[in-house]
Amino acid sequence: MLKKLFAFALTLMAIHSFAQGPVISAKDLANELKTNKNLVILDVNPADVYAKQHIQGAINLFFKELYQPNAVEGKLRPANELAEILGKKGISNTAKIVVYENESNKHNNRVWWILKSLGAADVWTLHVDAKAFATAHLAMNSVPVTAKPVTFTVTDSPYKLLTMEDVKNLPKGTLLLDGREKEEFEGVDAAKKSKGHIPGAVWMNYREVLTPTGAFKTKDEIIAAAAKFGATPEKPIVVYCNSGVKASTLFVGLKEIAGFQKVQYYGGSYADWASNPENQIVQ
Repeated sequence: MLKKLFAFALTLMAIHSFAQGPVISAKDLANELKTNKNLVILDVNPADVYAKQHIQGAINLFFKELYQPNAVEGKLRPANELAEILGKKGISNTAKIVVYENESNKHNNRVWWILKSLGAADVWTLHVDAKAFATAHLAMNSVPVTAKPVTFTVTDSPYKLLTMEDVKNLPKGTLLLDGREKEEFEGVDAAKKSKGHIPGAVWMNYREVLTPTGAFKTKDEIIAAAAKFGATPEKPIVVYCNSGVKASTLFVGLKEIAGFQKVQYYGGSYADWASNPENQIVQ
């Protein structure tokens, strides 16, 4: 009887711990590492950042390795190439995977989405916070990790990448959210990467779903923030940014945490849209 009660208590703790969508805390990760020897921690920082310090046991896969070289910024490699890269790194589609990066809490969400789109079922995203890491006693070191190659099998997934043609033919009533900086949206950014935005888009900076430290807000906080931009849980929504990175954070916040069921992701984003000179861009 005591064993059954203990198991039930553990189940309740797990449900409570992982209630914030696909986000795992440093404390929960530290506990998971004690019991799950097959857990894959994926560090998507550049190699030089990884070499200085990373979570003990983490595998390094710089997020840009998943992009097509000499192509539109952020354009993903074909699914079979992505699967081959992941498999060689020791990452399978059946593993429990935790993705993180050191600074912006953006590229981890992008890689989370990529993994989900390939059919990986058990994927989590971790917000890096020095104070939380210290409290959780999460071990860090600079020892590189090379895992044994495995097979990553691409399977069908509900996480679909919208194409340029999809965006051109969005159903009436769909809210197109631009998650970039205001200067990019208006086409006046100093870097000159943007001449404006996709016609009909509404600006909602991706930070609207984050706290000042870069962690995700709560469900209620995100719903309140999104309402200011006309985004409600029942409305069809498409998110985009410059190359799909910031939009992935909007996607996780709105769909996975706040429970907006009709959120779709234009991963090619502005870079893809602007690559066709026939497409209109407005300021």
